[in-house]
Amino acid sequence: MLPYYLANPKRTGALCSSSQYLAEMITKNIGIEQASNIIEIGPGMGAFTKVILRKKTDLAQFFAVEINPKIAQKLHKRFPNLDVALGSAEFLETIMQERQMSSADVIVSGIPWALLNQVTQKCILENIYNVLKPGGYFATFAYILPTMGARRFRKIIYGDKIFSEIKRSKIVWNNIPPAFVYYCRK
Repeated sequence: MLPYYLANPKRTGALCSSSQYLAEMITKNIGIEQASNIIEIGPGMGAFTKVILRKKTDLAQFFAVEINPKIAQKLHKRFPNLDVALGSAEFLETIMQERQMSSADVIVSGIPWALLNQVTQKCILENIYNVLKPGGYFATFAYILPTMGARRFRKIIYGDKIFSEIKRSKIVWNNIPPAFVYYCRK
C-alpha cells in the first residue's frame, strides 16, 4: 500500500490498510446480512470488501467504486468475481444505473473524507443519501486525529442533518491510526 500512498497521497487515505477490527466494526449492525443491494465506495485494498463478501447473501448485488485505477486493478486481482467500477462516488447514481440498481440498502465507505474539500464532501454525501433506500445505512470511518478536513466532515455530517440518525462506534484502537465508525441511517 505504501507505494500507492507515496505516488498519490491525495487519493489514498492511509499508509496502511484498515485493520480486520475496523472492517468488522464498520460492517456491524447495518443489515448487510439481509441487504439486497450493497455498495462499497473507496474500497482500497479490500479490507472491508473481504468482510462484506463474507457477510452478504449469495443473492445480494454488490459492487465497489474505486477512483484509483492501479488500486482497482489490484482489488480485482484479489477478488476476481467482484464488480469494481472505476470512477468517483460523485457519479454514484450513474454507476448504479449502469448496473440496473435503483437504490442501495447499505453503503460502506473507505473514502478518505479528511482529504476532500467541503464541496466534494457535500456532493458525495448527498449522492449517498439520494441512492439509499429509506431506512438504509451508510457507514464510514474517521481517524481520531483531529485534522481540519476531519472536523469539516464531522460538521457537515452532523450540521447539515442529511441523515435522520447518526451514531458513532467505540474507538477501534487496533487500527493504525485508531479510528471510529459513523453509522448513518436515512
